[in-house]
Amino acid sequence: MKVTGALVALSGGVDSSYALNLCIERYNHVRAGYVNTAGSGVPPEVKDTAGAAGVELVVVDAASRFRSEVILWSEEMLSKGLTPNPCAMCNARVKLLSLHEILEPSEVLVTGHYVRKDGDLIMRGTDAGKDQSYFLSLVDSDVLRDCIFPLGDMLKEDVRREAVRLKIPFRRKESMDLCFNLTAGEDQPGIVMDISGREIGRHAGIGNYTIGQRKGLGAYGVRMYVVAVNPADGTVTIGRRKDLLVTGCTSVDMNWFAKPAIFPSQALVQTRYRRKLVPAILEYRDGSLHIEFIRPEEAVAPGQVCVLYLNTSVIGGGIISSTEQPDWISDAE
Repeated sequence: MKVTGALVALSGGVDSSYALNLCIERYNHVRAGYVNTAGSGVPPEVKDTAGAAGVELVVVDAASRFRSEVILWSEEMLSKGLTPNPCAMCNARVKLLSLHEILEPSEVLVTGHYVRKDGDLIMRGTDAGKDQSYFLSLVDSDVLRDCIFPLGDMLKEDVRREAVRLKIPFRRKESMDLCFNLTAGEDQPGIVMDISGREIGRHAGIGNYTIGQRKGLGAYGVRMYVVAVNPADGTVTIGRRKDLLVTGCTSVDMNWFAKPAIFPSQALVQTRYRRKLVPAILEYRDGSLHIEFIRPEEAVAPGQVCVLYLNTSVIGGGIISSTEQPDWISDAE
């Protein structure tokens, strides 16, 4: 069936609001879709934007799915001493999936993410500072195949300026915080150790710490970082920056878009949002994907999303399950 319509994911922010207005110019029929993950009412900005655009607003109740797929999943990860990425999981298992399930055969699913497409592959957005391909790496390829990202070639500042010029209603404050509270492991005190295993302090709960964290560790005369979180004995290990270095990691639950035909293979790897892409060698070991960094990488946290790129295209994404530390530790800082 010929595509003549669009279902636009609407959150009330400037990106989705501007994307909605672009779609009105490009498609014969446009609907706005709001995914209600909190089980509360529809935000006034969402109603105002859909009303001003003169389009139907469809509200999808996803509170139960959000709780099971994101909140409980995140808390389970924290209880294991892992560092979850709730936003990536929400895109994959709640927001885009929920809207894709109500997509009409004649519609495309449109979002305000800053990513581009190359056929069925997603690519990094033109605005390097706002690129969101990392957060879409776990989304099923069948869902992404039906997605359009009209802001992928645009700069955030241009989007905001145009939205203001056109007097499009949108929420003026950017939402950068997690939309729910994670509590697992927060209230279980334990020991803070140095890398030699010596007790040097106490902590209020492992859920408050993630690998690479520097703030909230107290004063030790030098900068210290979280280098390990152990839920088995409730300990947090801290060390110097050099102690954060790892030579590789293992990624599980891989979501492939363009799996290499042969292994070992080379790719660019991103282990956290806003971290730079680094070159690595990919190979399978015991059914899991092993990633060996060309140069040691720091602050690679089990539980975070690991995204693989070929040039600027995402070829796959997974969850970091473990890391490998170098067998050498330099005394130099």
